[in-house]
Amino acid sequence: MIMSYKYQLLTFLGIFLISTSIDAQHGENNQEYVENKTVELTNDSSYWENASVIYFGANRTGLYNWAAGGMNYLEFHGLADMWFDYRHNKFHWNNFIGMSFGIMKSSYGTFNSTPWWKNDDRLEMTSKFSRRTPHIWDYSLLFNFRTQFTYGYFTEDDMNNRNYMDNFLSPIYPILGTGLDIHANEYLTAYISPLTSKSTIVLDDSLSQVGVFGVDPGQKFRIEAGFYANILFRHDSLFNNKNLSFMSDLSLFSNYLNQPGNIDITWEQLITYRISKYFSLTFSGYMIYDHDIMIPRYENDGFTPIYMQRQDGSYYNYYGDDYGNNFYLDEEGFVIKSGAALQFMDYWLLGLSFTFH
Repeated sequence: MIMSYKYQLLTFLGIFLISTSIDAQHGENNQEYVENKTVELTNDSSYWENASVIYFGANRTGLYNWAAGGMNYLEFHGLADMWFDYRHNKFHWNNFIGMSFGIMKSSYGTFNSTPWWKNDDRLEMTSKFSRRTPHIWDYSLLFNFRTQFTYGYFTEDDMNNRNYMDNFLSPIYPILGTGLDIHANEYLTAYISPLTSKSTIVLDDSLSQVGVFGVDPGQKFRIEAGFYANILFRHDSLFNNKNLSFMSDLSLFSNYLNQPGNIDITWEQLITYRISKYFSLTFSGYMIYDHDIMIPRYENDGFTPIYMQRQDGSYYNYYGDDYGNNFYLDEEGFVIKSGAALQFMDYWLLGLSFTFH
């Protein structure tokens, strides 16, 4: 099922990107980009272009002696994307910093005894150094890393027992590669690297001892070598609407040495409709597929674990079977089924927005 979803997604993306690239190759924007670039290569001027977009929203529901029932709810959510671009002759330095964080709590009574849960947590940075050419492509060196700010938990029992799933800088996903940076037009950029190293680093001792995110138990580092591609599309006036902006950032990685057919995917989408100068409606989505990340499985209610079973229908127990790991157990030691899965997070945010250039 996972592979079916993955191939359907890649097919859709392939059709979209091919059609967009064909349109870009024959468009006036492509020729204009090359002409402007040629002028910059022949003069001694420096060019700085910076942009930042910040969103913040909150949501609250309060019920007091409410006969119809329901739950109290409180959420805060923030997102910031920043771009810094420097060009001088044949040198091009492009940077991106993306941050998002959300916390929420819900309760049938007061919030005093209810813990805060994070429902979004991301810190990502990309830095790209390029030697420019008089064509639509440049020779580039890319560095990217992705991590999170704080602890994450699956259940309240995990939180009470400090059985966290991730932590600040655990994991970190650094990527270093060299390849071609292709500017199809002012909106679409593709980076292709046939020589890329992708690492997984787990600095937290308790997590590294267990062995998570594809890192062996007792180790803190794992490295892969493979093919990497990044496709970035940004448009500030989608469909000629100055209030509608769209951003899609897709990354693909294939490990040459271990199951190259399993493609790691990260895909961020951001759609914003500006209602007024400081008020907007934002949709943000983030998708991850990494076959090295084992995710514990639960029923549709999100609370009932799906356990590992023998052929006779009995359940594996870590203390009696010496099977499984310390990370995906219930309170009685039974092993919760885990495996690679398509991860997707999305949220709608109606709130304040600030744009800086």
